[in-house]
Amino acid sequence: MSHLRLASQRSTVHDRRDVGGPQRKGRPVRRRAFLQTAGVAAGILGGGWILAACGDGAPSRVGASASAAPPATAGTGGQLNVIPGSFFPLTGKGERVAFGLTTLENEPVEDVGVEVTVRDTETGEVVSGPFPATFHDDLGEGFGLYVARVDLPEPGPVAIVAETAHGVGEQVLNAVAPADSPVPAPGDEAITTATPTTEEDLGVARVCTQDPPCGMHEVSLEDALAQGRPVVLLFATPAYCQTVVCGPAVATVDEVRRDGDWGDAAFIHAEIYTDEGSTLAPFVLDWELPSEPWLFGIGADGRITARIDGAILASDAEALAAGATDATRAG
Repeated sequence: MSHLRLASQRSTVHDRRDVGGPQRKGRPVRRRAFLQTAGVAAGILGGGWILAACGDGAPSRVGASASAAPPATAGTGGQLNVIPGSFFPLTGKGERVAFGLTTLENEPVEDVGVEVTVRDTETGEVVSGPFPATFHDDLGEGFGLYVARVDLPEPGPVAIVAETAHGVGEQVLNAVAPADSPVPAPGDEAITTATPTTEEDLGVARVCTQDPPCGMHEVSLEDALAQGRPVVLLFATPAYCQTVVCGPAVATVDEVRRDGDWGDAAFIHAEIYTDEGSTLAPFVLDWELPSEPWLFGIGADGRITARIDGAILASDAEALAAGATDATRAG
C-alpha cells in the first residue's frame, strides 16, 4: 500500500516552515482515499479484529517493501499478525511504535509478554533491540494495543518483529528522518493557521462531529500561538472515522484536558473535513497530514515538542501535554 501525500492535492508546494503563508481552500477528495493509509493498515483493533475497514486488501505485512524481511521464527508458538497502530515513525532513540497482535485466525493475543526487535528488511539482521512492549486496553471495551519504544537509527524501511510465547510476527514501517518529514516533527515550528472555534466556524459544516461536542474549540490555533500559549493540537474526525483506532481520540484527549491542571495550555481539536466527509479542510492541508488522527504538543515558543499518529491512549495524551507544558516552564 502506498502512503498518500496530501501535498499532491494542493495547487502550490507549501513549505511547512513558511508559517506566514497564505491560507488555502480545501479541495474535494475521496474520503476513502484520505483514510486508506490509516484504515487499511490499522484495521479494527478488537471486536473480532476485522481488518481493512477503510480500504481493500489483507493487512498482514502492510507497508512492506518488495524485499521484506525473511519470516521470523520463534522458539515456541507459531506465526502472528502484527497490526500497525501507528504508521509514520521518525528516526531516533525511544521512538513510539504501537501495534495489535492476532493469531492467523484473527484471534486477539492480548496482555502477554512481548519483545520487539528492529530488523533489516533485506537480511533480517537485528538493527536494534530487544525492547519490551506494554499492553494497554483503554482504547475501548475489548480493544487492546501494545506500545514499545524502539531505536530507529537510519531512515528507510524496517521490520518491527514482535515475539511472544505464543509466536512471532512482523510489520514493516518506513522510518523518516525528522528533517525530511513532510508532517511537522519535534523541533519544527508549528504551522500557524486558523482553526474553527465555537465563535467562528470558518465555514465548516460542523466544528466538532463528536456527540456531544468536545470542549476543545474555545480558541483558534493561530490565536493560541500568537498568545504564546502551549498547545495540545488534535486532528481527528469522530463521525467520519471508520475504525476504533481513530474513533476514541477526541474523547480521550478531551478527558485528559478536563482531568488535568494544564495552566494556560490550549487544547484544540480540528476536524478533517469542511463538509460531510469529502472536502479536506485548509488547516489539514496546511499541516500536510496523510491520515488521521494526529496529536501534536507545541511549546509556548511555538515549536513542536512531540507528535503521535494513529491510536492515541490516555497515557500518550497526558505525556504529550506534560511535555508541552514542561517545555514552557523550562523556557
